[in-house]
Amino acid sequence: MSHLDQTLFNALIRRGIDDRDLHRRALERVRDPALQILLFENLQTLDSLIADLQSQVSADGGDAAQRGTAAGALRILLADLSTRFAAQRDTAWVQCLARHECWLLHSFERQLQRAGRPEAGLSRQLDRLYGMHRDMHCLAGTTHG
Repeated sequence: MSHLDQTLFNALIRRGIDDRDLHRRALERVRDPALQILLFENLQTLDSLIADLQSQVSADGGDAAQRGTAAGALRILLADLSTRFAAQRDTAWVQCLARHECWLLHSFERQLQRAGRPEAGLSRQLDRLYGMHRDMHCLAGTTHG
């Protein structure tokens, strides 16, 4: 893995950590037990995805990102504030998560495109993200955007 690939992987790791932290906050806030189960499963998927990417960077001798971004922390705060006063809090969280998950999916797609060659590590993760994507957008009543 080149230094550029490590940089791209670390950017995806940070983005994944941001999304995972947002899912964790949503899990603390939503009330519907079925939604809590789905969010817990998504957390496990994101944990696995992040760990896989980190191990790929580390296996190549690089330093894998361990934290999210400041912008991600701000997005969590804003999501918490905007959903707190929503009439349908669970629905507001689902819509927020669907939007953020879409950004994560697009980040992976862009990195695969930038690589210009099939990147096995990213391709494997993309399948996981597509599953989350379908679930969240089905719940939110939205389509891929």
